[in-house]
Amino acid sequence: MEEHTVDVAIIGAGTTGLAAAGAAQEYDVSIAMIEGGQYGTTCARVGCMPSKLLIAAAEAAEGIRKAPAFGVEAEAPRIDGRAVMHRVQSERDRFVSFHNLESIER
Repeated sequence: MEEHTVDVAIIGAGTTGLAAAGAAQEYDVSIAMIEGGQYGTTCARVGCMPSKLLIAAAEAAEGIRKAPAFGVEAEAPRIDGRAVMHRVQSERDRFVSFHNLESIER
């Protein structure tokens, strides 16, 4: 097994691990994040965060549909499912991403 020396070792890439890594990245230190699975919380990857972004897209379309009641004329909304999912995925990736971290596979 290869040995690595780092300034900060973080066990787990869930909510607390993500916060710890973000805080450590503000300093000039080397960081090791130890995680057996995917980085990020279940909420961020597949749970409440993606669903809230989908709900926000639906609410935006609904707001456009109801605009005439407020004297605002707008064309009927057209939902681009691919664009909605691209935003969901990019926001998820932004939330659980790490910059300047090197991956060491065992």
